[in-house]
Amino acid sequence: MEKMSTNTTNRLITTPVAAIIITSIICITFLFAVGRFDKPIHDYATVNFDGGYQKIGVISEQRYFSNIEIVFNDSVLWSGEIGSVVSSIRQSLKAEKTPLEVTWKDGVIVKGNAGIKWVGSENTFRLTTEDIDMLSTKENPLSPVQVIAQLEKIERDLKDSHETHAQQALSFSAAPNASFTLNKIMTALSKI
Repeated sequence: MEKMSTNTTNRLITTPVAAIIITSIICITFLFAVGRFDKPIHDYATVNFDGGYQKIGVISEQRYFSNIEIVFNDSVLWSGEIGSVVSSIRQSLKAEKTPLEVTWKDGVIVKGNAGIKWVGSENTFRLTTEDIDMLSTKENPLSPVQVIAQLEKIERDLKDSHETHAQQALSFSAAPNASFTLNKIMTALSKI
């Protein structure tokens, strides 16, 4: 029988190579343990609009908003959200015997906007989807009943379509603080 050589030059794995392999195994195990190989969660929102884009972060609240003002001679008659303005106009019409025939004077302005509001971890953002701008003139006086109907239609449309507008305006990605070189490499490899 031949005698086995104990010469260190015949070893397949040298001490430096073994140290690199053990260190690599420990590092990869640690990265698995802390979840660095998990697919990143895409919940970081960016809103895209006509003027560009705004990073708003992780969204904690989404709702619709409205701001309406009814002004006459630089004096604000009513202001607030659509619901409160409509309620105030209705209250003022209760004293009238024929509310359907009431018209507003020349110069009454109804203005405002409505849209979607997001509260995010980095920013709060309002995306205007409706602008309201009406003027009562002698030739074409505004009727409070017609204004109420128009404001209620805007509010209904906003309630019905704010989710669609949100889907069109928002894009989601992984949060910037979750970006880690290894995650970027894993994402690039998964696309191959």
